[in-house]
Amino acid sequence: MPYMNHIFCKLIRKGELDVIQIDHPLVRATLLLQGAQLVEFSPKKNDFNNLLWLSKSVEYKQGKPLRGGIPICWPWFGNLEKNPDNIQQQVKSEHRPAHGMVRDIPWHISSIKESCESVIVELNVQSNESTLNIWPFDFSLIARFTFSQTLTLELITENTGKECFAFSQALHTYLPTSDITQTYIHNADQAQYIDALDDWKEKVQQGRVVFNQETDRLYFFKKNSKSEQFKLRVETPGHQLNLTTKNSLSAVIWNPWIEKSQRLSQFSAEDYESMYCIESANVMSNHKTVEAKQKVSIFLKLEL
Repeated sequence: MPYMNHIFCKLIRKGELDVIQIDHPLVRATLLLQGAQLVEFSPKKNDFNNLLWLSKSVEYKQGKPLRGGIPICWPWFGNLEKNPDNIQQQVKSEHRPAHGMVRDIPWHISSIKESCESVIVELNVQSNESTLNIWPFDFSLIARFTFSQTLTLELITENTGKECFAFSQALHTYLPTSDITQTYIHNADQAQYIDALDDWKEKVQQGRVVFNQETDRLYFFKKNSKSEQFKLRVETPGHQLNLTTKNSLSAVIWNPWIEKSQRLSQFSAEDYESMYCIESANVMSNHKTVEAKQKVSIFLKLEL
């Protein structure tokens, strides 16, 4: 385990995994090197309580993504077969894990910058023999986390090869609530969405998003002026949360509800009552293409 000489950050071991633990006057956070998966963001303004949901039965094992936090899904989202044809055709291996190939492999520390106001951590992963056997493109990914009273996460995709490639992605954000039936997502009224639980039919959101059954929807937002961005506001019994996403016009909203909860790993039968996901994404028609030697990014901001 590499040595770290920082004021607010230290590298520790949890189970089988290396973890960056941040203890700053304004924020506490826990970031796994495996998958660059953030599992804790506890700002001072939330009394240092975690604004991300993490399963109590989570397992810190190599090669096994954790249930909770913000898993990074790349270069495809969900089951590969549900991605656009041009993304499916790029994958050359029969090994096609859900949500892509970077959420269960080691990332590396690029830099850590500390100040009185924030901690900025950059992690990276590069294409290698293992990834090229699945997906034959050279790439570099950077996940840049800025921890303060707010959280920002920017995922930067660089095409380091000679061929253009297409990809989908998502920041699979798990969020907590004390009562899922009293949790409401605002600012999606009249947005088009695909209902993955109703034969992938296209529908239109009417009013706020509520949770009263299993929910698995892909939302698509209209482009605002020249920028691709949207803002959602979440109302729960305990707090209101604002999510801003840039370079994206799609989001996935998910809750497994009662029956599916009993089939999920690292998930208890009652966990659906205290969590939901809003996944800032580039999926379906909103997927991305990056030319050789070019970069594209997706940006997420969480704040109370």
